[in-house]
Amino acid sequence: MKSAGYHLHITVVHLSVLVLFQVYDAAAQNCDLTGILLYEDMGCRPYYDKPQTHTLSSCPSKYDCLGLKKSTTNCFFKGKAYKLNDWIDSKLTAGHCDLGCSCQKNEDRTKFKCATVDCPEWSVLEPPTGCYRKYSLDDCCYIREMCPPYENSTTCVYDGRVYKEGENFLPKNSCWRCVCQAGFRGKLEKPFCRRRSCGVQVKNQEKLQERCAPLYYKRKYRESDPLCCPTNWICSEGNEKIVGRPTSEKMCLFGQRLVRVGQKFEKTIEAPRNMNVTCECKIPPLLTCVTYVI
Repeated sequence: MKSAGYHLHITVVHLSVLVLFQVYDAAAQNCDLTGILLYEDMGCRPYYDKPQTHTLSSCPSKYDCLGLKKSTTNCFFKGKAYKLNDWIDSKLTAGHCDLGCSCQKNEDRTKFKCATVDCPEWSVLEPPTGCYRKYSLDDCCYIREMCPPYENSTTCVYDGRVYKEGENFLPKNSCWRCVCQAGFRGKLEKPFCRRRSCGVQVKNQEKLQERCAPLYYKRKYRESDPLCCPTNWICSEGNEKIVGRPTSEKMCLFGQRLVRVGQKFEKTIEAPRNMNVTCECKIPPLLTCVTYVI
């Protein structure tokens, strides 16, 4: 009896671990369609309607974020408040190409002032034939150029494509970034992959303090593309016509206005070109704006 009971206990434990992994994997994939990466990157705290029983397809219903109101004394980064002249550890910002970031006062609010890394590959042609660039998840630029004969024969296979050791790739339908390393087994997991870093609190602290809405570009006929890092921001002009019936008591912040979940507005923006934008309160505290491009 002891043996049978022990076997049952081990089986239950293994099943529990498997279910937890499936919950995280499925939620991370599906919820990226709603733009949760932005909140993760800001260090916001997620809330679920049913924290103990959320299913494989559930997403957070809202987040609690610091830094969504004007401040003259603090900057905010990944859930932490930085006083004026405080510096962020560059290890935390190197991934999105910002170094030496310090909190500075800018008129009636604060912002981070950083040195932006200029990667050579942004202005240089592709490597010579047969060569490729090697990357690290901790750096934004490539760390060296690899040419035959290669030191390492490690390869990784993902979604039918083969990558060499150190090659950088962005799995489709996800907000992960991966670098091929020995031991990769086709799963989006550390130390081979990492959630992408947007760095919006470093680059767009003022937009967040104004409670502007992140704007995402989507391709027509590709609804399965996730909302990862925003491309631009839509700020309140005070005259947006909010429409739609609220589906929840939860509310998004937009400038000085409150917009309930399920409500939205449409507008046309002129820069960088005329585009129709739809902004909706989906997962508070920010609106989610989308425009479709060819």
